[in-house]
Amino acid sequence: MGRKILGLDIRYDAVSAVVVKSSMSGSWIESYARVPISVKEASFEEELKRSLEAICGPIDITNAVCIVALPAVDVTYRNLKAPFKEVKKVRQILPFELETDLPYQAEDIVFDFNMLEVSLETDTPQLFAAAIEKKHSTALIDLLNSFKIEPDILTIGGYAMGQYLSRLSGEKHCQVFLDFDDIYTTMVLSLSGDVCLVRTFSTPASDKSKRYAICSQIKRTLLAFEQKTRLDCDIDEIRITGLYATAADVVQDLEDFFGAPVTRVDLMKSSGKIELSSKETSWEPHLMDGALSLVLNELSGLGVLNFRQGRMAMEKVWLENKKDILKTCCLAGVVALLFLGNSIIHYYTLKKRVETKQSQILEIFQTTFPAVTQIVDPVHQMRVKLEEVAKRISQPGEFTTSVKTIDILNDISRLVPEKQDVELVSIVVGSETVVISGNTDTFNAVDDMKNRLEGADIFNNVSISSANMDKSGTRVRFKLKVVL
Repeated sequence: MGRKILGLDIRYDAVSAVVVKSSMSGSWIESYARVPISVKEASFEEELKRSLEAICGPIDITNAVCIVALPAVDVTYRNLKAPFKEVKKVRQILPFELETDLPYQAEDIVFDFNMLEVSLETDTPQLFAAAIEKKHSTALIDLLNSFKIEPDILTIGGYAMGQYLSRLSGEKHCQVFLDFDDIYTTMVLSLSGDVCLVRTFSTPASDKSKRYAICSQIKRTLLAFEQKTRLDCDIDEIRITGLYATAADVVQDLEDFFGAPVTRVDLMKSSGKIELSSKETSWEPHLMDGALSLVLNELSGLGVLNFRQGRMAMEKVWLENKKDILKTCCLAGVVALLFLGNSIIHYYTLKKRVETKQSQILEIFQTTFPAVTQIVDPVHQMRVKLEEVAKRISQPGEFTTSVKTIDILNDISRLVPEKQDVELVSIVVGSETVVISGNTDTFNAVDDMKNRLEGADIFNNVSISSANMDKSGTRVRFKLKVVL
């Protein structure tokens, strides 16, 4: 299933938008637009509103995943030493660490950070953090919402492109990316694929001496970063984009100053992932790559700093999934009611069965012991009555013996020869006597069995009650009476 992604890059000199459609067959730019901004004629908010109106007219952003980039100059950046290596713990304490270094309260900022992998081998890990006042991000989101643009990711212009380029060619240790727009220049430093530093400077005029001035400023910034972090910043490559990146002498000037190769960025060409649709024929990479880099980061699954955090993210999720959440809650409520109803029915069914059993127990007790008129606990009272009966029948004089049935059966089995043709039909054990019934082949066998049983210690007397031939005339039916 295909999806649509909108990259919206907001700068103080222009707003750029790129819509990319992605499917199993590939990705292509469906539409794009760039609207210049002139803050001399009106406020930035008014110009931004005008630009969004111009962009949302010809571009279809329905059902698009939206990634928006803030102007890099509006964001504050800090490089800090992390007291923990666990990201969760760092996120909990970072607002208070930033509060000591920013003119804002911890609750008034929105922030995000990256742990620098290049420093994780040391005992003290370092992180790159960025923060913005919550009121600025909230105001921007409210303005975007008025145009039915709901950002999934709110990141930083220039940084997103530097992040993508650093991951695209992460084998080089130190890379510097420069994004020259009409008003500001954004510098992004990456070390071994990690963005470690972002700074914004005023873009100089085309005069070469002024260009060298910004190069000197960039150089001083790198030296200060190197001194603070103890990380090596020996530049391997510089990549540039933006309005002034096309000037003929810019590449040579930068190479002369920094002593490193300089190349112009063309994300569509270098990524090899996206093509222009048939209706879009012209493309200016130095102007549109800022918005395209937002889409490429999303397509490549590369994480970027995201100010769409905390409550704002939860509100977005609620607004997007409100209907589904309500449906799920209703379904869960129905299931809970059914479960509760089933539990209630099961409870009353069990209660009725218990009452029936108790009624049966009471009836049995009253039938067995009709003399008892006061019944409190029939089960307990029945146990007491049975124990009383058991005591009475076990008193001396009631029975002359207390021989166990198992002993009687053992002696019969032991004294009757195994080879003797005898079939025992029944053995009735009473309190004083045992009656043995069966059949055998001869009358002598009956006498022999009688004589053998008399030898048992637990038998006082054994007599033949009856011995007769059966109807077939082949077997003798007998009955022995044993006195215990």
